[in-house]
Amino acid sequence: MDFASLKQKAIDMWKKAVDMWVEKLSESSFTINTKEQLEEFIKTSKTTSFTTESWEEKFYKHKSLAIFADEKSEFFKELLYMFPVLLTKSFSQNMKIKLVKTSTEGLVLADYKVTEIPSLVIFEEEKYLKTIASKENILKLVKSLDLDINKQIENIS
Repeated sequence: MDFASLKQKAIDMWKKAVDMWVEKLSESSFTINTKEQLEEFIKTSKTTSFTTESWEEKFYKHKSLAIFADEKSEFFKELLYMFPVLLTKSFSQNMKIKLVKTSTEGLVLADYKVTEIPSLVIFEEEKYLKTIASKENILKLVKSLDLDINKQIENIS
């Protein structure tokens, strides 16, 4: 038995499986594939309100976080694996988060204040709020155990 060739076959099969799941996840609702989808996603950053049983009106500020990344990069794959955790963090704070493929047709990055790939762009009240650029800063936000995303965003310069 040639253990080196068996090991190589196992590695090759693992890589194929990873690539297959990345492809499936990148076609899921985690990602934005059109400019129209991005515009609709930005609209979800509007403040909502409701009236309680005691007729008190409550307001909830929402933010939309869009991570612009190249879908062929290792960073995109890494984010897809961590996305469920980040989705849970954002949901607990009335935020929505999606990955935006840089190959999206009709997408002009400058329209969304993106100067570097990858970038995380934050929208509030359907308007641009802040950009967090670089892989390292985005990963700080994603990998932190702190659930308060607002505090983390303020701490990243």
